[in-house]
Amino acid sequence: MSEAHAAVIGAGVVSFLSGVSASQRDKVKLALALAERATQDAFEQGLVQDWFAYYRNQLKFMGWDAVTAEQIHWPDSARADQVDKVLSLISKTAGGHFADSVQVSLARLANAARPLAELERHARERQHFQLLPCAPAGQHRVDMVLYHEIDQRDTWEAGFIKRQRSLKNVRAELVRFNLLAFENSHLPKVQKNVVEVALRRILDYDL
Repeated sequence: MSEAHAAVIGAGVVSFLSGVSASQRDKVKLALALAERATQDAFEQGLVQDWFAYYRNQLKFMGWDAVTAEQIHWPDSARADQVDKVLSLISKTAGGHFADSVQVSLARLANAARPLAELERHARERQHFQLLPCAPAGQHRVDMVLYHEIDQRDTWEAGFIKRQRSLKNVRAELVRFNLLAFENSHLPKVQKNVVEVALRRILDYDL
């Protein structure tokens, strides 16, 4: 997986397959960080109860749209026997290449002390965990699997990534990001200080 990149944003791991340019990665990470910040602020103020739904709507407002079933690549059934349940769900949602990206990013995360510690802290505090693998989808577009897992606080103790979990409350869907819509329509309206705060929530690490 040459040219692969990953980052921790809140309680989520965003990873990029080869073919997503540095400029595209920066826009995707900024959009995710803005959505994460707005959602967490609203949640902490008691304005929303369903964190995922509000986060999903924030992304939609910025240019992310659900991909129709006809556009989703469904891999062969053998994939489920080769990976654990989380990677299997991501693979079934969007294809094995997304699951491979997640597998590499999680393996390398174990050696990235600060991003890992921040991910575990946020997951424990929020009682959820996200995986956000991204792939190129043509000019000015990026596809992303939005995987969201909820569980009790003690599930998210340090080292949870390597432990078996119940996976009782999991949602996953494939969405597509229109980079031009974000850059030309939404981003100019965002205040500079809001962008600066959002950028500080992104912790890149090497793959």
